[in-house]
Amino acid sequence: MRNCLPVCAMFNYPGNIHIHSSYSDGSGSIDQIAAAASSAGLNFVVIADHETLAGLPEESITNGVVVLVGAEINRLHSHYLAFDIDRLIEPDEKNPQNVIDRVNEEGGLGFIAHPFEKGHPYIEKGKAYPWKHWPVFFFDGLEIWNYTSHWRGRHPSPFKTLYWFFVNRKAAMDSPPREALQLWDCYSIAGHHVTAIGSSDAHASLYNLGLFKVTVFTYSFLFKTINTYILLEEKLSDNYYTAKNQIVGALRSGRCYISFDSLYPGKEFYYYAEVGKDKILMGGEIGFQKGIALHIKTPCKRSMVRLIHNGTLISETVGQELKFYPAKPGVYRAEVYFRSYFSRPRPWIYSNPIYIIPA
Repeated sequence: MRNCLPVCAMFNYPGNIHIHSSYSDGSGSIDQIAAAASSAGLNFVVIADHETLAGLPEESITNGVVVLVGAEINRLHSHYLAFDIDRLIEPDEKNPQNVIDRVNEEGGLGFIAHPFEKGHPYIEKGKAYPWKHWPVFFFDGLEIWNYTSHWRGRHPSPFKTLYWFFVNRKAAMDSPPREALQLWDCYSIAGHHVTAIGSSDAHASLYNLGLFKVTVFTYSFLFKTINTYILLEEKLSDNYYTAKNQIVGALRSGRCYISFDSLYPGKEFYYYAEVGKDKILMGGEIGFQKGIALHIKTPCKRSMVRLIHNGTLISETVGQELKFYPAKPGVYRAEVYFRSYFSRPRPWIYSNPIYIIPA
């Protein structure tokens, strides 16, 4: 059984992934980013500057935040996030499978970034950076929900854009792109263990408005939007190298989940399979047998909990908990919607799957 732990306490830690610093097109230093993350209550951040590892010497625990440095490879399209690497990987937009393979050869961790990004005329004259070459294989994960990328393609009118920006920024984040969820499910059902992550794609970009400079989406703001939480059996270490290995290990194995924390902090969400005295965490697999129970627990009473099997909804309940006894093998993942008093339930938390394989 993969990701199988004895029944014991689990610890979950929020982090923000896919951040740009002043080493590429972000406006802040790594120290400033760590300070903003600390104020937002995060435990780790992952820097992904464009085609540079200039920030690598600054990997450390800063302001109580574990800072990991990787790179975003490729420029015009087919962006790939590469972490836990010591040397920069050459870009290859014509054949991004080569980038994936080279990251793997270096022992790195790689995620396809904003695969279905859409542009809009109001933002950078419609620029977008989607993934253009399918199929690809042997990547570790998929960025299914990216705040900045999602915002880029969500502008139905100038009036509504201004309303969202100044009055209700939550409204623009309706859900991860449907195509990204379908792609994730497709790979998972086909037998590929693909870790899903959520990210901010933070730049804290500065724009000149006459005599004033305005920061659009500050680091502090974005670090309270779409975060990725990791699950650990032991507390996150105070030693940098140990903590880095804990974070990379959790992301690599899928022991993590995505939360749109602007709705409500996703801390204390749990999803696991239980059989006998063992718990199988997100990203884990277990052979099908009688008596397996899937447990979902959310941090808020205003929840609608959904269980997805092979891409299809099979169980749904209103409340903080759902318990389900699967009748057949497959890929099981959880979704949680936040039940607002003023609108329909909103997509909030997405777990990584538990894989129940034929015995």
